[in-house]
Amino acid sequence: EDCDTKVICDVVHSEGLAVQQGNLELSGLTDKLQLLLSVLQAVGSRQFLDRTAALLPVGATAASPLAALQKKSSAGDRVGRRRRVAIFGGAFDPVTNQHLTCAAEIVHSGCADEVWLVPSGPRINSQSYCSDEVSPVPEMTPPVRRYCMCQLGVNTMFSHKFPVRVSDFECFLTDALPTYDLLCRLRAEHPDCEFSFVLGSDWLLSGNEMSTWMSMNLEWKDGDPEGHKYIVTGGQMLEEFDFLVIRRPGCDIRPTEDDPTGLKTFGPRLKWVEMPQGSTFIQGNLSSEEVRKRIVGMQDPTSVHAGSGIDGLVPRAVLSYIHRHQFYSGASGAGNEGRRRKVAVYGGAFDPITNSHLTCAAEIVHSSCADEVWVVPCGPRPDKPGLKTSPLDRYCMCAIAANAHFTAGFPIQVSDAECFSNESLPTYDLLCVLRERNPDCDFMFIIGSDWLQPGSNLATWTSTNWEWKPGDPEDRRYIVTGDKMLADFDFLVIHRPGYNVLATGDDPSGLRQFGPRLSWLQMPKGQTFVEGNLSSTEIRKRTAYAARVRDAVAGDDLLGIDGLVPTGVLAYILRRELYSMKFSGV
Repeated sequence: EDCDTKVICDVVHSEGLAVQQGNLELSGLTDKLQLLLSVLQAVGSRQFLDRTAALLPVGATAASPLAALQKKSSAGDRVGRRRRVAIFGGAFDPVTNQHLTCAAEIVHSGCADEVWLVPSGPRINSQSYCSDEVSPVPEMTPPVRRYCMCQLGVNTMFSHKFPVRVSDFECFLTDALPTYDLLCRLRAEHPDCEFSFVLGSDWLLSGNEMSTWMSMNLEWKDGDPEGHKYIVTGGQMLEEFDFLVIRRPGCDIRPTEDDPTGLKTFGPRLKWVEMPQGSTFIQGNLSSEEVRKRIVGMQDPTSVHAGSGIDGLVPRAVLSYIHRHQFYSGASGAGNEGRRRKVAVYGGAFDPITNSHLTCAAEIVHSSCADEVWVVPCGPRPDKPGLKTSPLDRYCMCAIAANAHFTAGFPIQVSDAECFSNESLPTYDLLCVLRERNPDCDFMFIIGSDWLQPGSNLATWTSTNWEWKPGDPEDRRYIVTGDKMLADFDFLVIHRPGYNVLATGDDPSGLRQFGPRLSWLQMPKGQTFVEGNLSSTEIRKRTAYAARVRDAVAGDDLLGIDGLVPTGVLAYILRRELYSMKFSGV
């Protein structure tokens, strides 16, 4: 009330609002509040608090309301209402644009604060948890691959703050979880969330009684009757969890006078996904089966143009991933008969992968020193306690980067050769594993000239001693295999600024002293190798700083690394809350 009218007008004009000071008549409190409200709506709460510092009483500071807001927000996170999370389960083999549109519309409906896509684990049979009938299903793409495709879709289709995420909850199970078991485990692991399950009205048609759905009988053991392996828990499930029902064309549910929704007959906690007034739920008839069918029907599924039949039906990054791994086509290296491929192995932690990593991989291809580049994120490194990001997270970030950054036909792909090992593979072991799995390829390993400085000897590199067992001397756990590695494989050396190698008259390249099969990466005549000094360490350092700033003042996360990692990787970092970042999409 005591605030000077001119101060308010100055705030309005500083925000660029179309208001002329001479036309304002701020005669009372209501007029002043109305004008300030227009500023708030125009710039958002955080900017508003910052810009209106001049309106505070004498002695107050701009941090005062901000600190109060932060404290209130933080307390609300702890003791306020729990997050409403809608579980969108399915095979997602592959995830399609329709799946992602559906997830977005659930958020837009206001029925949930977040949507989690949960790719199912391996399915030995279909309908096993819903009835006693068992019917075989076609072989599915491995769960980790489907999980990765979902991450590609979510992090390249949505903004990094949009509250849709992907869960790996079933990725490493031997069989898909029944719905009730999945919801119970999620509830136990995330007590701050209220979970609901998304289903279509086609699930409510005659012959599919949810009350008869089954769960695993945890007391069952080998030798017990097979019919006792599952127990009916549908009634409990319907009592304990909400179900969000999406209307499917041609699958109508008839309402009655006593039940206007038509859903009470199926359970007490089912409700329709309703859009805000005036909006229509966006959906279509696109299915994963249709995508697979089109790929199978292509004459040459390995062609660069093979995606034309599904282009626009799946996210572009997912299309690239499908092409690179030749999913659904039944092809295996078609078009490469009679010619061995030269594959450059680009290993590292990639914690996280950066734009410089991608530029380096591309330049190796451009140099024509290799036909393909395989990015190989290392497995767990006990010798590097600072490497806390899981191999799966680093693999997914690499896959997002490669498939969103490059066209589908560009010969760069990501290998999971080390992802699921107990620890990182020594270089020689990795190259031997790749050679065994891909007998049509000649592998070379990428190193920088910084690896060839005084005190570094490739011939002393070691491998795992597979004959070692617990109780044997620890110093025999690894054996020296550097000489064999240097004799068996080529090494492609990239010159690093400041790390020169001494050339001699007998050795003009300077590389023979390190091994017989080392060669410099050379660009075609007239071209310069494009490189930069960006590192994963710099990214982690900046995110740590951003986290400290965020905790001190209400700043936006990740601005310090925007443009240094692909946008999909940035979104993944935020959604997975890596490197001290927090997901603020809700």
